[in-house]
Amino acid sequence: MAIKFGTEGWRAIMAEQFTADNVRIVTQAIAEHLRQQTHVAAKAPGAIAVGHDTRFLSPYFAQAVAEVLAGNGLPSVLTDRALPTCAVSRYVVAKRLPAGIMITASHNPPEYNGLKVKETFGGSATSETVASIEQRIGASPVKRLPLDEAEAQGLVRRGDFLSTYLAGIRAFIDLKAIHRAKLRVVVDSMHGAGGRIIETLAHGGACRVDTMHSEPDPAFGGHAPEPIATHLSQLIAAMKRPGIDLGIANDGDADRLGVIGPKGRWLNPGQIMCILLMHLITHRKAKGAVVKTVSNTMMINRVTESLGLRLIEVPVGFKLIAKLMQEEDILIGGEESGGIGLKGYLPERDGLVNGLLLMEALAVRRQKLPAVMDALERRFGRWHYGRQDLHLKMPQVERLFKRLKEATPEALDGMPVASVNTLDGVKLIGRDESWLLFRRSGTEPIVRIYAETPQAARLPKLLDFGVKLTVTN
Repeated sequence: MAIKFGTEGWRAIMAEQFTADNVRIVTQAIAEHLRQQTHVAAKAPGAIAVGHDTRFLSPYFAQAVAEVLAGNGLPSVLTDRALPTCAVSRYVVAKRLPAGIMITASHNPPEYNGLKVKETFGGSATSETVASIEQRIGASPVKRLPLDEAEAQGLVRRGDFLSTYLAGIRAFIDLKAIHRAKLRVVVDSMHGAGGRIIETLAHGGACRVDTMHSEPDPAFGGHAPEPIATHLSQLIAAMKRPGIDLGIANDGDADRLGVIGPKGRWLNPGQIMCILLMHLITHRKAKGAVVKTVSNTMMINRVTESLGLRLIEVPVGFKLIAKLMQEEDILIGGEESGGIGLKGYLPERDGLVNGLLLMEALAVRRQKLPAVMDALERRFGRWHYGRQDLHLKMPQVERLFKRLKEATPEALDGMPVASVNTLDGVKLIGRDESWLLFRRSGTEPIVRIYAETPQAARLPKLLDFGVKLTVTN
């Protein structure tokens, strides 16, 4: 089976495709790519940052990466602990390194692991870099230097990425405003790399932060560490207790954000992006364009239009947002899956920073989350958003997309289709701006069905319509 990178790096099931031998093969390709990038090395000489999360065998796989880099004469800095992906990105930028490699499968189920490549600017590997790496996979024998020898020769050293990461957060977030605010926050780290970082930074003064599931667990409590409502039952239960203002959840490598409001209300990442956008414009007086993926909420369209901002829509994959953040003046860019990038921080998503920025927004406005959302919905409408994932066999997937393109439905559960967007998958948009999107996952054998509508009663009907359309032979 050929090794291919998805929307964000390479991921596969451990002991099947994701093995130490295959990690070494992929790293050999990365090493060859980096050695060919003489212009990059000239601009950013130095070691390659190598990090890992809390997943099973992640430290071992990170060591395998360092050994192959050393075998190719490339020095590396190997993290001294499990940490968020963005800590590697921050370290690369702060130390002006040529690249970073992170062992993580992010939000994927426990049986998965993966590898992400970060460029010298701290963001996800570009499509050009991914293509360069993929064409080199398996082309040359693996060169490997055992860790003890590599350390003795100075080709591998241990590094404290966390201190650099925390310094970057402190420089970007107004922690003093958060400490002054009478906020009660519960953080669900989902047994991932986020640990107690938000609690450490935000707890103090009038602010109180408690963390659940902060301890590492390679099984992630028995489900994928993805911060979506179906995986956050304990956080939802905690938020139904009186007196708690905000629930924050982060995925396995803490680059995604999930938010639960008082009374257990799930807020989708697009709604959170709108709150952050309004905060950046109104209180930070920031400027710039906005980027959203095709699967994100229509509320973003309405907010950007009201603010007179340029809106750019891209396929799913944060590397596309990161690329735009390098090329243009982008204020904020976000995916429906909870990854959001911010101007002035890094061209990279960071669930911990976005959670803290949300706390800052509430602190500065001196309002509770329900009041902030009510104001947004009065102005821009209330949108009801949902997603359903279907595990299908490849022939079913091929038939589905062939049928969608050749015989596009004329109506969405009775609502005439006004337009069709094929930027990523097939998105059917109704006359009332309701929409239904079908797209393949870039990391798992799954078809994702997304739906959004201004009418709450229509959401389950739309999703059911999408499921029936998908499984029809």
